[in-house]
Order: sequence, then structure tokens, then C-alpha cells
Amino acid sequence: MEQAVEDLENKMKETDEKMGSLALQVGNIESEIFSESGEEIEVNNLLRSVSEVKSNYQNLRKDLLEVQDLQRQLSTSLHVQLKLMQTKFNMLKEKLPEAPQSKNRRRHHSDEEK
Repeated sequence: MEQAVEDLENKMKETDEKMGSLALQVGNIESEIFSESGEEIEVNNLLRSVSEVKSNYQNLRKDLLEVQDLQRQLSTSLHVQLKLMQTKFNMLKEKLPEAPQSKNRRRHHSDEEK
């Protein structure tokens, strides 16, 4: 399970970095399109940049789906472990001897009578 958490953290970090890179690329394209420096926009370069952003976006979507899948796996694993812990707790609880509890009750009742 520790490995699953580590995998999820690494994938989220990697996805976050890709998202930042994609945001930078989009910002560069916007500044190129809306530049007021009077330079002509090279359409081929712009199309190449847009195509690259589109490709990076698709990769980012795949990464996000992977992150969601890892989160589901981790959630399922935690749920299973919780069920196992509850089962073990109930088994241990059943194994506890009844005698000490009844002695404590008798002692408690005799203390109240005094």
C-alpha cells in the first residue's frame, strides 16, 4: 500500500509539472497572437505550436485518468484494509474473557451501594 501511495504522489507531481508546462505553452501562443510589436505571425510556427499544445493536452488527459485510476485503487485498498481491521477487532473482542468484565461490574455495583 505504501508503494501505491508513492506511485500516486509521483504521478500527481508529474501531471502537475506537465500542466504547468502546458499553461506556459498556451501563454506563449497567446502572447505571439496578440503581440503588438508589429511582427508578422508565422502561421506555420503557430500551427506547429498549437499542434504541440494539443498533443501535450491529450497526454495530460491520459495522465489525469491514470491519477484517477491510482486514486480508486488506493481507495479500494484502504477500504479492504479497514474491513480486515474491523474483522480482526471483532475476533479479538470475542476472545476477551467475560470474567474480568463481570468482576468489574460487581465491584462497581458494590461501590455504589456503599
